[in-house]
Amino acid sequence: MKHKNTDLIGGLIMVITSLFFWFQMGKFTIYAKIFPQAIIILLLLAGVGLLIKAKLKPSFSDLFTEEDKLKMILVGIISLVWVLMLKPIGFVVTSVTALGMSIWILHEKRNQKNFLISFIIAGGEVGILYYVFAKLLYVPLPKGLIF
Repeated sequence: MKHKNTDLIGGLIMVITSLFFWFQMGKFTIYAKIFPQAIIILLLLAGVGLLIKAKLKPSFSDLFTEEDKLKMILVGIISLVWVLMLKPIGFVVTSVTALGMSIWILHEKRNQKNFLISFIIAGGEVGILYYVFAKLLYVPLPKGLIF
């Protein structure tokens, strides 16, 4: 397998993604745009930084091993199911399930202990996100089975 300049590929993905999101910004108020625009600009700057590094001091390696490809496909399927089930089941249940499964799949050693730890981490992260967005910022999240 031929080695690729992973910094170049990553930088291009980040720049293209940030430009995509920039042009997808809806008609927000000036204050509603501040945070998303700041994140998009940081993503763009990080991508440009990777492109510069790709030229000055490139990093060559294989993009994906066979095991990585399978993990990426599984996480992609989980992400798709998460998006499709978000409205019917709700933010909390689908997010904890999808994030917990993704963390476990991406873990180097998949066993019962790490399965439990993955869901504890996912529950904590989703709990913090739910609190910040639903309770502090009053952003309506999809309601479902529990919340």
